[in-house]
Amino acid sequence: MQIDYLVNHAHLIPELAQLHFNEWGHYRPNDTVDARAERLRACCGKNALPTVVVALSGAELCGSAMLVANDMDTRPDLSPWLAGVYVKVERRNKGIGSALVTRIVTEAATLGVPRLYLCTDVLEALYARLGWSAVERAPYKGISVTIMTFDLLCSSSFKPTPLCDAA
Repeated sequence: MQIDYLVNHAHLIPELAQLHFNEWGHYRPNDTVDARAERLRACCGKNALPTVVVALSGAELCGSAMLVANDMDTRPDLSPWLAGVYVKVERRNKGIGSALVTRIVTEAATLGVPRLYLCTDVLEALYARLGWSAVERAPYKGISVTIMTFDLLCSSSFKPTPLCDAA
Protein backbone atom coordinates (compact mmCIF):
# COMPACT_ATOMS: atom_id res chain seq x y z
CA MET A 1 0.00 0.00 0.00
CA GLN A 2 1.28 3.44 -0.91
CA ILE A 3 -0.13 6.85 -0.03
CA ASP A 4 0.73 9.63 -2.45
CA TYR A 5 -0.51 13.03 -3.58
CA LEU A 6 -3.46 12.95 -5.98
CA VAL A 7 -1.63 15.50 -8.15
CA ASN A 8 0.85 12.72 -8.99
CA HIS A 9 -2.05 10.52 -10.14
CA ALA A 10 -4.34 13.06 -11.82
CA HIS A 11 -5.73 10.34 -14.11
CA LEU A 12 -7.57 9.02 -11.00
CA ILE A 13 -9.58 12.24 -10.50
CA PRO A 14 -12.65 11.08 -12.51
CA GLU A 15 -12.82 7.79 -10.58
CA LEU A 16 -12.34 9.52 -7.24
CA ALA A 17 -14.94 12.16 -8.11
CA GLN A 18 -17.45 9.39 -8.87
CA LEU A 19 -16.68 7.60 -5.59
CA HIS A 20 -17.03 10.83 -3.59
CA PHE A 21 -20.23 11.72 -5.45
CA ASN A 22 -21.72 8.31 -4.69
CA GLU A 23 -20.79 8.62 -1.01
CA TRP A 24 -21.61 12.28 -0.32
CA GLY A 25 -23.56 13.61 -3.30
CA HIS A 26 -26.74 13.82 -1.25
CA TYR A 27 -25.20 16.71 0.72
CA ARG A 28 -25.17 18.82 -2.47
CA PRO A 29 -28.42 18.11 -4.32
CA ASN A 30 -27.41 20.12 -7.42
CA ASP A 31 -23.89 18.70 -7.62
CA THR A 32 -22.49 16.70 -10.53
CA VAL A 33 -19.59 14.30 -10.88
CA ASP A 34 -17.90 16.77 -13.24
CA ALA A 35 -18.22 19.62 -10.73
CA ARG A 36 -16.80 17.39 -8.01
CA ALA A 37 -13.88 16.47 -10.30
CA GLU A 38 -13.15 20.17 -10.83
CA ARG A 39 -13.14 20.76 -7.07
CA LEU A 40 -10.74 17.83 -6.62
CA ARG A 41 -8.43 19.29 -9.29
CA ALA A 42 -8.49 22.61 -7.44
CA CYS A 43 -7.46 20.84 -4.21
CA CYS A 44 -4.47 19.04 -5.71
CA GLY A 45 -1.81 20.68 -3.62
CA LYS A 46 1.46 19.15 -2.54
CA ASN A 47 2.81 20.14 0.88
CA ALA A 48 0.09 22.81 0.85
CA LEU A 49 -3.43 23.62 1.87
CA PRO A 50 -5.52 22.22 0.19
CA THR A 51 -4.08 18.76 -0.41
CA VAL A 52 -5.58 15.46 -1.50
CA VAL A 53 -3.82 12.15 -0.88
CA VAL A 54 -4.78 8.77 -2.26
CA ALA A 55 -4.13 5.21 -1.10
CA LEU A 56 -2.95 2.95 -3.89
CA SER A 57 -2.39 -0.77 -4.25
CA GLY A 58 -0.22 -0.89 -7.33
CA ALA A 59 -2.15 1.27 -9.80
CA GLU A 60 -5.52 0.66 -8.08
CA LEU A 61 -7.17 3.53 -6.21
CA CYS A 62 -8.17 2.32 -2.73
CA GLY A 63 -9.11 5.53 -0.93
CA SER A 64 -8.53 9.22 -0.29
CA ALA A 65 -8.28 11.94 2.32
CA MET A 66 -8.07 15.72 2.10
CA LEU A 67 -6.66 18.65 4.03
CA VAL A 68 -8.92 21.64 3.32
CA ALA A 69 -9.49 25.11 4.75
CA ASN A 70 -13.14 24.42 5.59
CA ASP A 71 -15.53 21.49 5.41
CA MET A 72 -18.63 22.93 7.11
CA ASP A 73 -20.07 26.17 5.78
CA THR A 74 -21.83 26.61 9.13
CA ARG A 75 -18.48 26.69 10.97
CA PRO A 76 -16.19 29.06 9.03
CA ASP A 77 -14.45 29.86 12.33
CA LEU A 78 -12.83 26.41 12.41
CA SER A 79 -9.89 25.67 10.13
CA PRO A 80 -8.27 23.59 8.65
CA TRP A 81 -10.16 20.32 8.25
CA LEU A 82 -9.52 16.67 7.54
CA ALA A 83 -12.17 15.82 4.93
CA GLY A 84 -13.01 13.37 2.19
CA VAL A 85 -11.77 10.30 4.04
CA TYR A 86 -12.99 7.51 1.82
CA VAL A 87 -11.98 3.87 1.41
CA LYS A 88 -13.52 1.58 -1.20
CA VAL A 89 -15.93 -0.87 0.39
CA GLU A 90 -13.88 -3.95 -0.50
CA ARG A 91 -10.76 -2.37 1.05
CA ARG A 92 -12.29 -1.32 4.38
CA ASN A 93 -11.20 -2.65 7.78
CA LYS A 94 -7.61 -3.11 6.65
CA GLY A 95 -6.07 0.04 8.19
CA ILE A 96 -6.23 2.14 5.03
CA GLY A 97 -8.55 4.77 6.50
CA SER A 98 -6.34 5.10 9.57
CA ALA A 99 -3.26 5.45 7.38
CA LEU A 100 -4.95 8.15 5.28
CA VAL A 101 -5.93 10.09 8.40
CA THR A 102 -2.39 9.78 9.75
CA ARG A 103 -0.97 11.05 6.47
CA ILE A 104 -3.18 14.14 6.57
CA VAL A 105 -2.19 14.78 10.20
CA THR A 106 1.44 14.49 9.10
CA GLU A 107 0.82 16.93 6.23
CA ALA A 108 -0.80 19.39 8.63
CA ALA A 109 2.08 19.06 11.11
CA THR A 110 4.58 19.75 8.31
CA LEU A 111 2.66 22.93 7.48
CA GLY A 112 2.75 24.04 11.14
CA VAL A 113 -0.98 23.58 11.70
CA PRO A 114 -1.66 23.55 15.46
CA ARG A 115 -5.14 21.97 15.33
CA LEU A 116 -7.25 20.06 12.82
CA TYR A 117 -11.02 19.58 12.68
CA LEU A 118 -13.31 17.01 11.12
CA CYS A 119 -16.99 16.21 11.10
CA THR A 120 -18.47 12.73 11.03
CA ASP A 121 -21.91 11.25 11.31
CA VAL A 122 -20.86 7.61 11.82
CA LEU A 123 -17.13 7.14 12.46
CA GLU A 124 -16.60 8.92 15.77
CA ALA A 125 -15.18 5.76 17.39
CA LEU A 126 -12.58 5.31 14.65
CA TYR A 127 -11.35 8.88 14.97
CA ALA A 128 -11.34 8.66 18.77
CA ARG A 129 -9.05 5.60 18.52
CA LEU A 130 -6.73 7.74 16.40
CA GLY A 131 -6.53 10.46 19.06
CA TRP A 132 -9.31 12.82 17.94
CA SER A 133 -11.63 14.39 20.54
CA ALA A 134 -15.30 15.24 20.14
CA VAL A 135 -15.95 18.92 20.76
CA GLU A 136 -19.49 19.45 19.52
CA ARG A 137 -22.55 17.70 18.15
CA ALA A 138 -24.47 19.76 15.65
CA PRO A 139 -27.10 19.48 12.96
CA TYR A 140 -25.65 19.80 9.47
CA LYS A 141 -27.56 19.47 6.21
CA GLY A 142 -30.31 17.42 7.81
CA ILE A 143 -28.18 15.05 9.88
CA SER A 144 -26.51 15.08 13.26
CA VAL A 145 -22.70 15.25 13.04
CA THR A 146 -19.90 15.24 15.57
CA ILE A 147 -17.19 17.86 15.16
CA MET A 148 -13.87 16.51 16.35
CA THR A 149 -10.45 18.05 16.84
CA PHE A 150 -6.85 16.87 16.86
CA ASP A 151 -4.33 19.04 18.68
CA LEU A 152 -1.01 18.60 16.89
CA LEU A 153 0.96 20.64 19.42
CA CYS A 154 -0.01 18.62 22.49
CA SER A 155 -0.92 15.20 21.17
CA SER A 156 1.10 12.32 22.49
CA SER A 157 -1.14 9.95 20.53
CA PHE A 158 0.13 10.99 17.09
CA LYS A 159 2.38 8.29 15.69
CA PRO A 160 2.77 7.71 11.96
CA THR A 161 1.66 4.24 10.94
CA PRO A 162 3.94 1.87 9.00
CA LEU A 163 1.27 1.53 6.27
CA CYS A 164 1.65 5.22 5.47
CA ASP A 165 4.61 5.50 3.10
CA ALA A 166 5.86 9.02 2.55
CA ALA A 167 5.77 9.88 -1.11
